[in-house]
Amino acid sequence: MQAAGVPAGVVQTMQDVMENDPQLKEREFLVPLKHPVIGVFGHPTPPYKLLKTKAQVKTSPCLGEHTEYVCTQLLGMSDEEFIELWQQGVFK
Repeated sequence: MQAAGVPAGVVQTMQDVMENDPQLKEREFLVPLKHPVIGVFGHPTPPYKLLKTKAQVKTSPCLGEHTEYVCTQLLGMSDEEFIELWQQGVFK
């Protein structure tokens, strides 16, 4: 298309992005990390690079992983109240 004068670019699959794009590979754009639910997955790194500090990349949390912490530590809910609501199925 470009040879015919039509502005066009490559549409990359995730495999292209993860394995075949030399610019993204050199910049370490995606870091493969093991997620407990979806397995190994490429997680994006920050768009900037620091000279002396390497970016800390983590997997995303699982659904409900921090529910108890949010309810009891941040919202001030008692352990008993949290357990009662949990048993009632409020957090499902």
